[in-house]
Amino acid sequence: MELHNKESYPKLCLDLLEEMSEKFPSHLTYHTIEHIIDVANVCDHYIKEYKIQDDIARLIRIAAISHDYGYIFSPEEHEERSIKELRPKLNGSFSDEDIELINGMIRATKVPQKPKNFYEEIVADADLDYLGRDDYNELSENLYQEFLHYGVVSNDEQWLELQINFLESHQYHVSLALENRTTKKQKKLSELKNNRSGASSDLAVG
Repeated sequence: MELHNKESYPKLCLDLLEEMSEKFPSHLTYHTIEHIIDVANVCDHYIKEYKIQDDIARLIRIAAISHDYGYIFSPEEHEERSIKELRPKLNGSFSDEDIELINGMIRATKVPQKPKNFYEEIVADADLDYLGRDDYNELSENLYQEFLHYGVVSNDEQWLELQINFLESHQYHVSLALENRTTKKQKKLSELKNNRSGASSDLAVG
């Protein structure tokens, strides 16, 4: 693996962040610059904890920053759009092997997640790190508003069911995520199921 221009990647990441900040549609309430920085920060934590070598760490950071780049153009297949639009920015500075590793990490964020190697697992887990964190309610509300805009759901009941189904099907991959995020995720799932039961009881009484 050869990284042709080690100095190019910080500027690339900053340029991508600036472009997304300027071009992301205003109705994106979850897929925001704040989300991208959060994912990058979680990746940085894993990079340090797992002592990942610098050349690979650079690629992980680029994937983290660019994984939602495609939202500039459309939410549909945004991962593939991110890969397509990112490629010209990588050509000449990164080897084909490096670019394919970045592409794989971006694809690993597509739901349902199917990471194929350890580095893809890191980016996939970082992308959904909030599922097992204290800020779940705040971030899930942001996602709800975005889903309302796109017509993914149309009311609170549909959103509740979507959250339950997603949390039931989701799994973390790397050991740190499994150890530090699973308990709170399961607690949130139980809470949501209780909310569903309470709503059903209210309807029955009504």
